[in-house]
Amino acid sequence: MTLTRDDLVVGVTIPGFFVLSVASMIACGHAFPAMHVWRSGVTAQAVLGTAIMVAFVPAFVAARFSFGYLVGFSLLSAVFGFVWLSFFSAFDYPHAIARWAMIAALAAAMIPLMLQNIPVWRPDLSDAAVKRIAVLLLASCFAVLVADISYGANLGNPYGAARTAVVRPALLNYLTGIMIGAVLPYLFAHFASRRRWMPAAGVLLLALCFYPVVNNKTVLLLPIWLPFLFWLYGRFDPRLATVVAFLIPMIIGLSAFAILGVDKNYIVFSTINLRFVAIPSLALDQYADFFAHHELTRFCQISILRYMAACPYGELGPTLGAIYQDGNFNASFLATEGIASVGLALAPVSSFVCGLTLSVGSMVSKHLSPRFIAVSSGIAAIMNVPLTTGLLSNGIALLFLLWWLTPEQRVASSVSREQAAAQPVGAVGLAAS
Repeated sequence: MTLTRDDLVVGVTIPGFFVLSVASMIACGHAFPAMHVWRSGVTAQAVLGTAIMVAFVPAFVAARFSFGYLVGFSLLSAVFGFVWLSFFSAFDYPHAIARWAMIAALAAAMIPLMLQNIPVWRPDLSDAAVKRIAVLLLASCFAVLVADISYGANLGNPYGAARTAVVRPALLNYLTGIMIGAVLPYLFAHFASRRRWMPAAGVLLLALCFYPVVNNKTVLLLPIWLPFLFWLYGRFDPRLATVVAFLIPMIIGLSAFAILGVDKNYIVFSTINLRFVAIPSLALDQYADFFAHHELTRFCQISILRYMAACPYGELGPTLGAIYQDGNFNASFLATEGIASVGLALAPVSSFVCGLTLSVGSMVSKHLSPRFIAVSSGIAAIMNVPLTTGLLSNGIALLFLLWWLTPEQRVASSVSREQAAAQPVGAVGLAAS
């Protein structure tokens, strides 16, 4: 296989991401000593042990961009951080076994996520039909927002009691999560890709209106994150853009740590580097420890199964939060459908099934431009949540349906970039981005 210039850049940038991830993890350990982000240094054992993750780089260089590529890189970030963290973890679980189990689970999930390429039949919808779907989705967002506000609103601290001060029906909470996680990003991608800037800006404003309802920083960052992705995936090779989408926020967070850390002002650093990068890895560390000493869930953490069979646990987030005192946060399917449900030994099998399920997204979106896929899944693809939560509560299943219904559309500049990327290194006349 002939390597292109973009291939080489991606192959160099991912190890650079690993180096910055280590720096970020070390900084988190110093900034948040009360949390179990273990204060670590740079030891030969940790460096050599974590270097095995470089073996995944060729897969991300050789693979074509897809929704599975996005999910796969998010998982790579979480597992890399966990492997590093495990060399310094003071928790009592078999660290070496857990490391290799998560590496195997990552590999098992990546196989279907990045290799699944089965064509699917799609309906041939007219542009008028797509516009009607967009109007219906907008109306649904407004209806859900009005219903939410009718139960009350709160502009309090997103990490305080304000998030649970207003009680709403479970169905409405599900619909709210779907609107924020899938529908609003899809609508922004829909309008922005058609260069309809006013409706696109209106979608971002509508997203902000959900903040008094959910008191979640994700909603506050959404109007920044989605335009950033739209610009990024229009400027770079989509595989490189995926890595840079993690790198740039991490660099911003580390810069804020270096500048503001003297005064212990960690707001920017904690929002980006702790919650965006470290917590997915920290969750794996805590789940490995907790379920080394407690009964497995056997998937009873899934709401419908919890009602059908006896379950020793309630919600896993609050359960572990009460023990580790690090806050109530979710975890990826590597932790929930993997470690918690079947244990370390069978986690790779569970991860393969989860990856196979999410690979449906790659199948139904292969006709769409990388920019459209990345922007419309800009919230769903990187959410550190279980598979079932992602599919239902965060609207990934609905997003798959919308992708399946969306007609193919490619902007001329995007096509020229893809043609340029296909040329080997040294070729003359690479298209300017």
